[in-house]
Parts: sequence; C-alpha cells; structure tokens
Amino acid sequence: MNILSKVEPWNMVAEGYAIAAGDLFRAYSQATLLHAQVGPEMYVADIACGPGTLTTLLAERGAKVAAVDFSHEMLAILEQHILDNSVSGVSLHQADGQNLPFPDDEFDISFSLFGLMFFPDRTKGYAEMLRILCPGGWGYVSSWSKLSDSPLFSVMAETIYRIDPARAAPHYDITSLENPDVMESEMIAAGFQDVTISRLEHGSLFRSAEALWNSFVAASAPITFLKSQMPEEVWRAKTEEALRYIRKQAGPFPVQLGTVAWLGSGRKPLD
Repeated sequence: MNILSKVEPWNMVAEGYAIAAGDLFRAYSQATLLHAQVGPEMYVADIACGPGTLTTLLAERGAKVAAVDFSHEMLAILEQHILDNSVSGVSLHQADGQNLPFPDDEFDISFSLFGLMFFPDRTKGYAEMLRILCPGGWGYVSSWSKLSDSPLFSVMAETIYRIDPARAAPHYDITSLENPDVMESEMIAAGFQDVTISRLEHGSLFRSAEALWNSFVAASAPITFLKSQMPEEVWRAKTEEALRYIRKQAGPFPVQLGTVAWLGSGRKPLD
C-alpha cells in the first residue's frame, strides 16, 4: 500500500503541513471555488480535509461544512483554528472517505481536494462522494498532474529519491489521477454527469535552498516519515545531500517553482 494511504504519516506531518503548505493549498482552494457555486446555508462535505484550508474558505462563505479526515492530528489542527478564529458552521468527523458516516442525498456539494487521489480504492471514494450528494448536487475532485508539469514536485520527488534510493524512482503513472483522462473516465463510471476537467496552476516563491528543503521536511509526509526512521547524525548527512541537490537543480535562488493540478467536476443525476 502507498505510504500516503496510511494515517500515521499524515498524523506525523499535520502541524508542519498546515504551516508550510498553507499558501499552496489556499491558492488551489480559492481556484476551486471559482468553479464551484458555494452559497450561504449550503451543506458541503470536505472529504480528506487535512488542516482545513478549504473548509475555512467554505465557512467564510456561509456554508455549513462537514470536515472529514482519517487523521485525528489534522482534525486537531483544524479544531484549534476554528476555536482561535471563531469559525462557525463547521462539524468535524474522523472517518475514512471510502466509508462516509452520512446518509444518502445529504449534501449540496462534496469536495475532495488532493485526497481521493491517495485512496486505496478510488472507486469507493467516488461512490461515497456521489451517494451523499442531493440529486443535482456537484462533486469536485482534484489531483496533482505529472511531475514534468510541476517543477516544485519534481524537485521534491527527486530529492526524496536521492536520500532514500530504496524508494522507486519518480515516474509518471498513466493509471493514476495524474492523467486527466483517467479522472474523467472514473468520474463518469461512478455515475457523475456533465463531467469536466480543468487545469489549475500556481507558482510558489522560495528565497533559498534551505527554505525549499525546510518546506519539504515540514509538509511532505514521506520525508517526515523517513526522518523519523533515521538516527539524528544520519539525518544531518541526508540533509546536506538534499541541499546540494536542490542548489544544483532548483537554483539560483530566489526562485519561483510552479505546480499544476487537475480539477474534476460532475453532477449527480436528478433521477
């Protein structure tokens, strides 16, 4: 099973993920909301919500949000944010997105941004998103594109491979949601109608190799998990190796590195 399908790495990375990846996920959440018509009092599910970037934006628009994640640490980060910022209209649910704790025909919109892409059984994930929607409701799924489209993730993946050669070398998986044709065909097969796939892009600025590496360590579940398995002196050596590679491949700094994502949308049939 892919490490990112397990809860432990996400629990470990939760705090750093919320901080280091916040701007990136806020940008993609805002771009998604340009496509989704979210209004006050709508009942919305945010599946695999992580630290709640999208959830918070939905609540700001007056939606009633059921925020779902299998990581209790991610939900704890979101709960604290809700308390600190007096966010209203959000309920938290620790649950598997492949088996949602909601009745049929409950929500106006369901989202899974960069979550369903990691599910061991994507078919179940789509089926649950569709099941909980009211007839005519919309579902939105996003996934990163292939590494060659996203210099930021290409550098991250290659860096991980260099400090952990036991991992498989980065490659394009044509059967994954990196492939927009797969996303479209899977949404249609799940029963969504009027399916469209949109390309989203964002650039992130990094001032130094250290800043880029630190963001990887804070926000990447595979790197955080790898660090936890290593003695401190080994990790220091791996850090120096990573920095040398990053300076060579991503520099000179400061540098802006882009990412590309696919956003799939589809409607639950009315009958």
